Amino acid sequence: MTKRQEVRDEIVKLDYSTLRDTNYINCTLVFEGGRPPSMINCDFIECEFVLEGAARNTQVFLTILSQSGASELVVNGMLGLKNWAPKDG
Repeated sequence: MTKRQEVRDEIVKLDYSTLRDTNYINCTLVFEGGRPPSMINCDFIECEFVLEGAARNTQVFLTILSQSGASELVVNGMLGLKNWAPKDG
């Protein structure tokens, strides 16, 4: 059995990384739009995911499209979430 590592209260850069067998506790995980990370057997406890750089620009673009009436295109077409629907609330 693999022993799980623990990372606490750190900023973790996700681009091009491999995360494996680790508990991330109260961390800020930053993705800037490079190659997405590989995440295997990880838990994220009270963590924050932050998009910066190219990833943030993509998020803003998708938000603008969605707010302009193209939310179905964004959710179903671009993100490929065919059965996704917003929660009523």
